[in-house]
Amino acid sequence: MDTALYIFISVLSFYGLLLLAVFLFQERFVFQPFRLPRSHCFFFNARGWEERWLESEDGVRLNALLFRTPAGKKRKGVVLYLHGNQGNLQRWAKHQGAFTRLGYDFFAIDYRGYGKSSGRPSEQGLYADGEAAYRWLLDHYPEREIVLYGRSLGSGIASWLAARRRPRLVILETPFDNMPNVVRALSRLPMPDAVFRLSFPNDRHLKELSCPAVIFAGTRDRIVEYRLSQRLRPLLERPEDFITIDGAGHRNLDTFPKYHYQLEQVLSRGDGR
Repeated sequence: MDTALYIFISVLSFYGLLLLAVFLFQERFVFQPFRLPRSHCFFFNARGWEERWLESEDGVRLNALLFRTPAGKKRKGVVLYLHGNQGNLQRWAKHQGAFTRLGYDFFAIDYRGYGKSSGRPSEQGLYADGEAAYRWLLDHYPEREIVLYGRSLGSGIASWLAARRRPRLVILETPFDNMPNVVRALSRLPMPDAVFRLSFPNDRHLKELSCPAVIFAGTRDRIVEYRLSQRLRPLLERPEDFITIDGAGHRNLDTFPKYHYQLEQVLSRGDGR
């Protein structure tokens, strides 16, 4: 009996410490920025790109990159690319080619605390960063030409923006229903909602959209489990707008030909050209 009681108390203590760690350190788990000095010179195997600086409503300076549609190709619109939780634009801007080859300018920001951007990341801060990028685009493009693309963590920002603005389309790659469920799935443990300060509730924002939404998800995703993306499927206007890439994980959807084929089909819908 003493041994059983000791084991029970040990397990309970471990569980309590785990909950405390999640409560105290969840920002470190969710936000994993790689900072860059202001003097950093980006290098890409691409032409026609520009570095920009934006300012959020709370005064944070945001670094951004704009890749233009290749000369001689008719521009169809612009993609606001909201990247995942790790790295910076030096890593994420490599994805521009998938969009510029289809006739879309590619605009991406580093969130506060990432790359050259100032500040520290937070959920509300990242929403403000997305809003600053959207406002910049409205000064340079008609809103009907704006496509939001949210990758993993960026899906939470893209869905939040799409629920408050009127872009032509929002595309979510490897999205989750909400951040607490991502942590629960990774830990394989039940955790009360009170432990979480970060939410990024795609499952709520997708209910408030005034534009079409499309989801790409891989069946072998070990970071955001496929089932968490599937929970968003009933919130789409059309079931076929949930696009499964069989065998894809969290970071390699763009290595599958099906992804590029479906992306072209999605972007060509209703572009008015």
